[in-house]
Amino acid sequence: MTKAQAFAIARWKAKRERRDWLVWSDRSGAAQVARLTAEAVKRAMLASGTAGRFHRAAADGRTYAVTWRMGVIMLRNASVGCI
Repeated sequence: MTKAQAFAIARWKAKRERRDWLVWSDRSGAAQVARLTAEAVKRAMLASGTAGRFHRAAADGRTYAVTWRMGVIMLRNASVGCI
């Protein structure tokens, strides 16, 4: 799957399901798509590394670039039940 296809899938699912989705590239370069969960955030962070970015397709149709620091905040929020 290409990154453009992954973004299209994530945007479509985010709008239809009213849930946020993540898009990232794994170590081999293949694009991955997963619903926003603590496990998915952790997989995206490990695949992108500290200097890389992954993307979040929000339920309102917007996409955001997520850095390592923002990912740590998302994991911390998930630990108290905010995802």
